[in-house]
Amino acid sequence: MSTPPSGQWPERATTTPSTYPSFPGSKASRTTSPSGGNETMLSITENEKLTQVGPGTPMGDYIRRFWMPFRLSSDVPEADGEPVRVRLMGEDLLAFRSTDGKVGLIQRNCPHRWADLFYGRNEENGLRCTYHGWKYDAQGNCVDMPTETDESSYKDKIKIAAYPVEEVAGLLWTYMGPKDLTPELPDFEYLRVPESHRFASWNWQQTNYAQAIEGGIDSAHSNYLHATLDAYHMTDAWQDQWQRSQNLRDKYHARDQHPKFFAEDTDYGVITGARRDTGEGEFYWRYNLFLLPFYTMPPSAPSQKFFHAFVPIDDLHNMRWTFVWNLKSALPSGSIEEWRNGAGLHAASLPGQFRIGSTADSVPIFAEHFPLRNKENDYLISRDYQKRLTFTGITGTGEQDLSVQEGMGHITPRNKEHLGTTDIGIIKSRRRLLKEATALQDGEEPYSASHGSVYYVRAGDTLLSPEENWVHDQKIKNLQTATW
Repeated sequence: MSTPPSGQWPERATTTPSTYPSFPGSKASRTTSPSGGNETMLSITENEKLTQVGPGTPMGDYIRRFWMPFRLSSDVPEADGEPVRVRLMGEDLLAFRSTDGKVGLIQRNCPHRWADLFYGRNEENGLRCTYHGWKYDAQGNCVDMPTETDESSYKDKIKIAAYPVEEVAGLLWTYMGPKDLTPELPDFEYLRVPESHRFASWNWQQTNYAQAIEGGIDSAHSNYLHATLDAYHMTDAWQDQWQRSQNLRDKYHARDQHPKFFAEDTDYGVITGARRDTGEGEFYWRYNLFLLPFYTMPPSAPSQKFFHAFVPIDDLHNMRWTFVWNLKSALPSGSIEEWRNGAGLHAASLPGQFRIGSTADSVPIFAEHFPLRNKENDYLISRDYQKRLTFTGITGTGEQDLSVQEGMGHITPRNKEHLGTTDIGIIKSRRRLLKEATALQDGEEPYSASHGSVYYVRAGDTLLSPEENWVHDQKIKNLQTATW
């Protein structure tokens, strides 16, 4: 797997002005309800196009146009330390921190005789193969070839695949697309806040990236999958508690068990709104954002926000990222410690890296940040808890999500689904991804990849009168605009 020779990168396509509003607005197409029937489902061919991310596939080419987080800085901690195996977008790579502290991301095999560079020596700003001593820097250049004479220029002709790495906000980002189209990083508010205000974690998830995204878009499941039994049964004690609450979600989320869903295209992706009748002359709206190509941002508390990224490892696995940031203050050390141990959205992980299988051509696959509560141990479900306390009996919001998403198989058969009115955002987002990938094949570069400012948004919730527009009203624009 070598980089194409200079001058043979794909021909630059034209980046056209976005046909979507810079904020959800007037020219966006709208979906208010699925019409039923086969048109709401994907065909087998469409499902393959959506889920296949390897080199040369339409969706793989599309996602490679974006910067993507692939490790925490702490996952590659030491200069001249041990290389880290990274499987990303169906490619087997190695991350290593050079003597100068910069991180490289290069192909895993030495092009001489295909030896595994994981066993190499990380020294003097390069990774040296232990087979014959060939050495590569973070840019993929062969900088030493001791088996050749000093007069030989052979090493100058050898270059391995290497992808640029940016280290921002404690995250390692890479870009795997054409070099001459390298975009800016997405301008998430998370990347701007002080280090003490933010926390990130990731887990290995045993599904294709697309069904993980769809789990993040689907807000209707929260009344069930993440519910306590008191909330599910709407007991008197629970109702008394939410009636006295000042939190909009606590007060109104469960009052209307049949929310109406709306969805529109935006510059960043798709916005989905869920409308609930408060019974008090207003509607309670919750906004869930899908940000291309693999981010979801559900509504959250006014001062503490979160979003997910579902970065493809290959067609069958993804990295499930969770990012939390506080707008007003540093995150409590106690909360961070609980999150590291798997509280809430952050699934607890097993230590280390271990082999979970092999690729079709017998390359070992090594998992990292593998969930402690996982499919192999039935997520440590407690049937007693399920009877007495929670809807699932599974500990952890993250693990509850994993249980249903991984239970669909690595790639859900979307041609067999029966979608309902709560699935509008999912339908819209699938079609948007397919449309974006097709447009790239036709020569149109993705707008959001080269306009990082479209990611400077927040999800949220609010009360609106029946006369106020759910997405066009200035109140909603203000709610969703980041301010840090």
